Amino acid sequence: MPLPIDFIERLKAANPIAEVMSSYVTLKRTGRDYVCLCPFHNEKTPSCHIHPDKEYFHCFGCGAGGDVITFTMKYNNLDYWEAVKLLAERGGVPLPEDNGYDSKRTDTRKRFYEMNKTAARFFYHQLKTPQGKECLDYLINKRKLSIETIKKYGMGFAPNSWSALKSYMLSDGFTEEELEQGSLISRSQKNTRNTFDFFVNRAMFPFIDLAGHIVGFGGRALTPDDKRKYLNSKDTLVYSKNRFLFSMNFAKNAAVKDKTILLCEGNLDVISLNQAGFENAVASCGTALTPEQAKIISNYADNVVICYDADGAGQKATTRAIKILGETGLKTTVIKMNGAKDPDEYINKFGADHFRHLLKKSDGAIEFELEKCKDGIDMDTDIGRIDYLKKAYKVLADISSPTEREIYAKKVAAEQNVSITTVNAELNAILKNRRYQYSKKEWTRTITFADKRDTINPEANEHRRESAAEAGIIYYLYNNHDACGDVLKRLPPDKFVTSFNRRVYESLTSKITDLQDCSVSSFNGEFSSEEVGKITEILEKYSELGIDAKVAEDYINVLLNYKPKEKQEDISDDDFFKKFEEMRKKN
Repeated sequence: MPLPIDFIERLKAANPIAEVMSSYVTLKRTGRDYVCLCPFHNEKTPSCHIHPDKEYFHCFGCGAGGDVITFTMKYNNLDYWEAVKLLAERGGVPLPEDNGYDSKRTDTRKRFYEMNKTAARFFYHQLKTPQGKECLDYLINKRKLSIETIKKYGMGFAPNSWSALKSYMLSDGFTEEELEQGSLISRSQKNTRNTFDFFVNRAMFPFIDLAGHIVGFGGRALTPDDKRKYLNSKDTLVYSKNRFLFSMNFAKNAAVKDKTILLCEGNLDVISLNQAGFENAVASCGTALTPEQAKIISNYADNVVICYDADGAGQKATTRAIKILGETGLKTTVIKMNGAKDPDEYINKFGADHFRHLLKKSDGAIEFELEKCKDGIDMDTDIGRIDYLKKAYKVLADISSPTEREIYAKKVAAEQNVSITTVNAELNAILKNRRYQYSKKEWTRTITFADKRDTINPEANEHRRESAAEAGIIYYLYNNHDACGDVLKRLPPDKFVTSFNRRVYESLTSKITDLQDCSVSSFNGEFSSEEVGKITEILEKYSELGIDAKVAEDYINVLLNYKPKEKQEDISDDDFFKKFEEMRKKN
């Protein structure tokens, strides 16, 4: 049973799509509308358009689209009812008592949250037992963490037993299937009937999301002979490692205030910094920084200070993070920790004031990259300097701002005692070659995009002319409800050639006939979020064509004259629209 129309209208009124999306991504106004970098794929140029008056968004890059409910579903990985509940809570709109929706998935998520909360209590309690004394000593004496910090982060101890947690959770009513799905137990590969605790003899750190739910765990080995120093939960219904940042629940408020995030490698680095007063520290939980994590950071901060470990792996990860953060539009600097391998060790050896001084002296991303070019090179020899310059030219060529590139080019020229003319000549050669390679790549991409097959409406790949006509009729009726009766009388749904467009046509004409809501929101629940994106694609594409009754008539005739047995001319959408324009001019 669909939700009442008046409820959906109140829900959308309390959650304007631009306002909701602006809490996740940065919007730029363009007239009455907005554009932004799409949160659903990686891009440098904004291709996602938001129309507040029409109450929907659409990305021309990846095809994502829909209303505020669809956006909330896709961004937060929720089903329709979960997204509605989240928006209702956000906007203070009471939910209908008899909603008729199956809450199985919602109940499953709640069950996972409760399961993780129960496991966290178990781990925390184990710290107070004789078996947990070694772990508690490790946290307090070796890691210099206070009891207050341990409580704040809900840290705990996973006993040196293969069944302690499993037995406890089973006695509390959870099933083996739930525990395995929640990454709390694992199944033996040799004997698949046997299961055992996923975390054994480890210091435990709950993973808490922005809403305060415990979604997973990280475990730190307590013995040096353990092959895996760090062990994190596998991806589950409520946890995705690519979209999670440790301590972001604490860091978000400080980040909004200071517009800066301290990005670390490990959980203990973050906890030590937080205890020392740096609440804007986060970590990516044992994974290299992902574009999804960078987008989350960009929702709260403009600047990122990379505080990765000083070893080779940490420096390599720094280079990768600089690239990802830069593509997200974040300003990046890199901290140098002489005398310590990571922030945790630095804080414990030198204190918070020294670390604060380091932050002020942190190098920009370009300085870091240029300095890194010297690694393994003997700068006292001409051959070494030449090797360095070859690497440095590539770094300089990566700088998009001409002014910034010129400033750093002059620095490199002066430092290496070469003329700026020589440096610029080398740079121009690299940039010219890159422009050529880019042109080839764009041409290939254009050809590929033009030949991109429609996966939502696969029949459109073989019936482009008919599919284009169907989409035009859908757009026309979406904006001209009064014409529905006449069009439907002449063009029953079975005249539609493609199944997806037929479904949309049937749904739309039914809503119009019954005087129901026909906004993009009305298709939620009936269509998947990907299908709703296809509907918004139709609305966006055809809004530029100025479809009137005469054009709609042409579209109708295309479908009425369609003969399945005859081989249809393979014609592109653009050529199809051009032919229609020619027909209109003749008439």
